[in-house]
Amino acid sequence: MVVNYISVGPGTLSIGATGSLTDFSAQVTSVKLTPSVDNGDPLTVLSGEQIPGDRTESFTLDGTFVQDYGSATGTTTEYLFTHRGETQDFEFIPSNAQIAKTITGKLVVEAIDIGGDAGTTPTSDFSFVVVGAPVLGGGAAAAATASASKA
Repeated sequence: MVVNYISVGPGTLSIGATGSLTDFSAQVTSVKLTPSVDNGDPLTVLSGEQIPGDRTESFTLDGTFVQDYGSATGTTTEYLFTHRGETQDFEFIPSNAQIAKTITGKLVVEAIDIGGDAGTTPTSDFSFVVVGAPVLGGGAAAAATASASKA
């Protein structure tokens, strides 16, 4: 059996209003989609049978930004601060190297830390709540294969 794997990057992370996403790829050192599942306790009835507990699922987009406040105008830090609390679209492509499969959806933008230790390049960890379930896309190569099979 062949081992399938990817190396993260080069890829992209874009966030913004529908139809006008802003590319933050050059400021991200780490990004991942993190699922979380919570299974409620089952309920036992008199007969001894059990009713399964409720299952809830959620996702976050987590990672690390290089801070850029004060380096230029319209920085990533300023964008996140200005749009904190807003629900916006996102597109995450972990690697463009092979098929460039996408992860898209909506997330809640949050501000990141500003500042850090003197004499260092500060970074800020982030965790954006994803609204609903994200969508896994097929990527450019999958689309080309699908088009070729229809011809």
